[in-house]
Parts: sequence; C-alpha cells; structure tokens
Amino acid sequence: MTKPNTTATGNTGAFVKQAGIIAASMLIGRVLGFLYRLPLTGLLGDEGNAWYASGYYVYTVVLLITAGALIPAVSKLVSERIALEQPRNAHCMFHTALKVSTVMGILAALGMWFGARMIAGWMHSPQSFYAIRALAPAMVLLGPLGAFRGYFMGRKNAFPMAVSQVGEQIFNVGFSLILAFLFFDAERLHRSVAGASAGTSVGVLVGLAVLIFLYSLVRRDYERQMVKDLASPVETERQQAKLLLAIAAPITLGMVMLSMTTPLDIRMANTRLVYSGVFNLFEIDELVGQFTGKYLLLTGLPVAIAGALSLAVIPGISAAHTVHDKKAVRDSVNMALRLAMLISIPAAVGLAVLADPILALLFPSFPDGGFMLVWGAVCVVFMAINQVLTAALQGVGKPFMPVIAAAVGLLVKVPINYYLMAVPEINILGAVISTVVCFIVAAGLNIFFLYRTEGLMPRFGEAMGKPAVAATFMGAVCFILHAMLVIALPGRVATVFTLVVGVLVYLTVLMLIRGLRSEDAELLPLPARWKKRIF
Repeated sequence: MTKPNTTATGNTGAFVKQAGIIAASMLIGRVLGFLYRLPLTGLLGDEGNAWYASGYYVYTVVLLITAGALIPAVSKLVSERIALEQPRNAHCMFHTALKVSTVMGILAALGMWFGARMIAGWMHSPQSFYAIRALAPAMVLLGPLGAFRGYFMGRKNAFPMAVSQVGEQIFNVGFSLILAFLFFDAERLHRSVAGASAGTSVGVLVGLAVLIFLYSLVRRDYERQMVKDLASPVETERQQAKLLLAIAAPITLGMVMLSMTTPLDIRMANTRLVYSGVFNLFEIDELVGQFTGKYLLLTGLPVAIAGALSLAVIPGISAAHTVHDKKAVRDSVNMALRLAMLISIPAAVGLAVLADPILALLFPSFPDGGFMLVWGAVCVVFMAINQVLTAALQGVGKPFMPVIAAAVGLLVKVPINYYLMAVPEINILGAVISTVVCFIVAAGLNIFFLYRTEGLMPRFGEAMGKPAVAATFMGAVCFILHAMLVIALPGRVATVFTLVVGVLVYLTVLMLIRGLRSEDAELLPLPARWKKRIF
C-alpha cells in the first residue's frame, strides 16, 4: 500500500489558476460561438434559428449521454489515483476511457443518423431533421475528446483542455458560417441550417487533433512515472471499465435530465402555444427561436464560466476526499462557489437591466425577446450554484444525489410549462419561468444533500453578499446612464458605453468593499504587472 499523497489536496492558488485557464478558454469559446450566432441569426432569421437550435440541443443531449460525463468521471478517477501515488493505474484508466468512449460515440452517431426523423417528429420540429443528421458524425470523435480532456484535468493540467477548446471553437465557427452561406437558399432554408450544423464536426476534429499532439509531447514523462510505479495494486481493464461506467452513469443521467429542459421546452411550445389558439406556426417558430437563440444563448455565457469552475474543482475535491482532508474539500467548494457568484450575479443583473438594449445591439434585424431576459436572468445565479454543488457531490463520491435533484426539478418544471404556455399573455415566458423554478429546486436539493451526507454547508453569505452589493450598484448606474445616453447618442453606442462603464463600476465597488482577493487575480485576463498593482 502506497502512502497517500497529502499534497494532492492542492492549494487555493493552484485551483484558481486552473479554474482561470479553463474559464478563459470557455469564455473565448462562448464569445466566438456567440458572435457567429449573430450573422447566422441574420441569415436564418428566428424561424431558421429555431430549426438549428432544435437540432443542436438534440446533439447536446446525445453528447451528454455518450461523452459529457467523461471529463468529470475520468478527471475524478485519475486524480484519486494520482493522490494515492498510482500513476500506472491512472494512465490505464485513461486508455480504458478511450476504448469505452469510442464504442459509445459510434453507437451514438448511428442512433442520431438513423433516428433523426423520429427525434425531429417528437419535438414537433420536422425541419430540424437535417440539422440532427448533419451533427451525427461529430459524435464519433467526441468520446475520445472527452477522455483526453478528463485525463489532463485529473492531472491538474488545464492547459491542453483550454487550447483544444479554443481551437475547436475557432474551426467550428469558421466552417459553420462558411457552409451556412454556401448552402443558403431562401426557398430551402433547411440546407443552410444543415450546413451550419456540419461545421461542428470540423471543430471537434481539430480539438481532438490538438489534444493528441499535446499528449504526444508529455507521453514519455507519464510513461517514466509508470515505470517507477512498482507497488501499486494492478487494476484490470474490466474493473476500470465497470468503475468508469458506475461513476459516469449517474453524472450522465443528471446532466441529461437538466439538458432535457430545452428539447422539452421546444416540444411543449410547439403544442401548448398552438393550444392557446392565438399563435400560428410561423409565430411559434419565432418565439422558440427567441428563447433558444437569444435567452438561452445569453444566459449560457456566464453559466459556462461557472461550469469551468465546476470542472476545475472536481480533481481537488476528489483527491482531498480520498485522503480524508475535509478542510480542503470545504475550502474548494467555498472557493468555487464564491468565484461563480462573482461572475454570475453581475451577469444576471446586467442582462435584466439592459435586456432590450443588449438584444438591439446584438440582433439589430431581430431584436425581439428582451422580456425573457428581464424575467429569467436570475436563472444564471441558480444554474451556477447548481453546477458547483453538483461538482462537489460528484467529487465526494455522491454522483446519484444530483440526479435526484435534477429529476425533482424536471418534474416541477413540466406542469408549470404545461399551464403557463397555454396562457396567451404568458406564452413562451412560461418556459423561462419554469426553467428558473427548476434550477431553484435542483440547487436547493443539492444544498440539502451536501449538508446531510458530508456535514458541509457552503458559505452563501460570504459568496453572494459582496457581489450582490456591487452588482446592485452597477445595475442602478447602468439603468440611469443608459436612459440619459440614448437621448444624445445612437442606441448601440449608448449600450456599448454603458456596458463598459458597468463592468468598471462593478469591479471598483468590489475592490472598495474588499470583495476581491489576491488569488482572484488569476481569473482576470490582465497583464501580470496590472494584477500586482490592483491586488
């Protein structure tokens, strides 16, 4: 029996640095993805955007089933073996994950290709059939991609994952736009939708190629560590596959349940809005396009950063839990939660206060849909909380707890959707309201589970108090400033200026009330000498 590596519990600075790297790459990727949706929306309109989004969310759900849980699962299992000084088993776990994920990816690709028409029919969105088929080939590559990323994360090396994410998104954006414009036909808009969807496969291929190259650079170092590992108990491939699936299955189930909210919203919108007797099919497609292509797109940007923090926290929590370091587990959870709130709270306030101006700035040809952001921006906060707590429960070996929380949240969401969407005055806003309630319920249950099983109650007051104060001040300044500026300046200029001032106000107030710490500097995309002056 090897002696546990107590240093594996990690330190705050290292965690924040890893989180900062992943957050920066996710932010770049999301911004690129967001920016390419602007010309794409201009090309496809709200109707075509609804078809594209419907196909893409099917792809997202299938991705979670086959590969989405690989990153946290492999990361957890590898970090545990590194903490116990078992590099041979850690490396073998990676190879096992590659084999398992490749088989699952092939099956998923075949399922999407041959089941595309049935899936599109289930969502009452027949035109999304072409997008679903165009996305199917990407599934073959996504499994190995997740295995590589999980392995590097388990070794607390976020750089390869970050580089591959940025490379993947650059090629995804480039080829999606090129193919969308190349196949554009106003009479057959589904061709352009399929072209935009096909660009995803190119991006995934590039992301995987980047990881293979970076792995080749460090492979010999890892193999030398394996040669020195003579005392570790040998784990068979079958044992590891069973363990991997046992960890990945509940993670996948929880992810799928929460991700099913969007396809469920699309399906129910296409039935309950018809039932209301007020909207025709074209108007329904427009409302669904606004919900998926604007509300979910904008709220997903800050949530992606919270997701990065969640990924970064799993290896540290798993390693600390393995060596029974409860203090390190508690510190990691509170740090991740605090950083998530530093980003999600001001994002929610900004989206709510400047909802219509932001949409007019980003979608000048199709600016409708701001009412969804006003009502639903708060969901950003609860989604971020839920992600951090889900990662914490997964890290301490309780992956089924978030599944229960997600299931209850989904069960609460369905009747709210069913009732509210049929009310003409509420219509698609019913999906927004039910989504907020769903994540409030899921987050609340995860808090309960974490306290009940681990005796750990996150410090919400410390995490949310100062960001809320600074964000409230920022929101008031933005509201007043924008109202004054639009009198003298063009609307888009006034919005950009207000957003810049809002960010500066938020950071300034945070520093004045001591809401930032020195280790938070790793999350800011600033030169090192600037960070030293600020902190």
